[in-house]
Amino acid sequence: MSSVADIRKDKRRESGQMTKLSSRASVLLPEPEKHLEALAQLMEVHDIAVTRRGKDIHGQFRFGEAELRIDGDAIVMDATAADLASLNGIKLELTGSLSYVSKRELEIDWSGRNAALTSLPKFCILTVVSTTQISRSMRRVVFSGDNLARFASNTNLHMRLAFPQPGSKPAWPRVDGNGRIVWPEGAARPTMRKYTIRSIDVGAGTLAVDFVVHADAGPGARFANSAKAGDVVGMIGPGGLSVRPADWYLLAGDETALPAIARILEFLPETARGLVLLEVDRAEDEQIIQTGPHIEVRWLHRQGADAGTTTLLADAVRAAQLPHDHSRCFVWAACEYESFKAIRSYLRSDCGLGKDQHLVVSYWRKGKTEDEMEKASDRVAP
Repeated sequence: MSSVADIRKDKRRESGQMTKLSSRASVLLPEPEKHLEALAQLMEVHDIAVTRRGKDIHGQFRFGEAELRIDGDAIVMDATAADLASLNGIKLELTGSLSYVSKRELEIDWSGRNAALTSLPKFCILTVVSTTQISRSMRRVVFSGDNLARFASNTNLHMRLAFPQPGSKPAWPRVDGNGRIVWPEGAARPTMRKYTIRSIDVGAGTLAVDFVVHADAGPGARFANSAKAGDVVGMIGPGGLSVRPADWYLLAGDETALPAIARILEFLPETARGLVLLEVDRAEDEQIIQTGPHIEVRWLHRQGADAGTTTLLADAVRAAQLPHDHSRCFVWAACEYESFKAIRSYLRSDCGLGKDQHLVVSYWRKGKTEDEMEKASDRVAP
């Protein structure tokens, strides 16, 4: 791995363009062509406009652009933006995405890196407006925030919330000149957790998040239980995939997936047909779900059994009657890790669904925190 050229200010007086900052990195990888194409595809998933120019790739970000090309055994990345924060944001996106597709924790050195730390490009601060108990086990927190439009799409359901440590002054992550996130140290470091945006009103500048609350409360549930107007959290995102266009849908999940499924249902066309399977503990955990006229909702009750200890959801998926013609069918499921494995295996092996016909993910694993899941790479990619 090596880097070439120092950061430069590109003053294009003749064309009338404003001063821009740029930086370059060269990353040695086996099969660089394969990794460059995988990087381009992931950029498209992240709503970055990608243009292919022969073997070269151009990426148009909201806050700048990047040119990607092959040079021998290396991928060369040139990032350009109008300011340092935007430039570091592009480096962050490219460094993280290339690390993901190469399955390596890459330490990329960008040319001319500046010692100054800048804000995360997809970070915003949310302030609690109100809280409501919407079922025995679900609490809704409504937040206010700025620049929420990018979270309104149904293509990206999730985000990360940064919960300040109780009793400490909120401190937020920053980005360094190599596109790496720099976290506050020690007790000031916030706890990160993934959540679904249940609803959003861009005009009012508000969004709602539903938290599962239970006796063995994690950081999110603890926050929801004690949240009051004026409390703040950080938010990074969006991310996470939704359903593909289809004629018939099977949506399945436990209470952790209920907010995502409810939001998906609100976006489906009136003509959509399908079945929704929702696993909760008991009837008091059910909610009113808005659906189209051709969608059936079935609630599955554990009747006191601990979450993650039954085969209730996987059995219900197996019992569901998928259309004989799978070509216009899509299955979306999210649940505990063991159920995730069983459901995904059934859909692929028994039903023969292709990867473009289903998305099954593990939202949690019994006995492990989200941090432990990610460290062990237990959250399996679809």
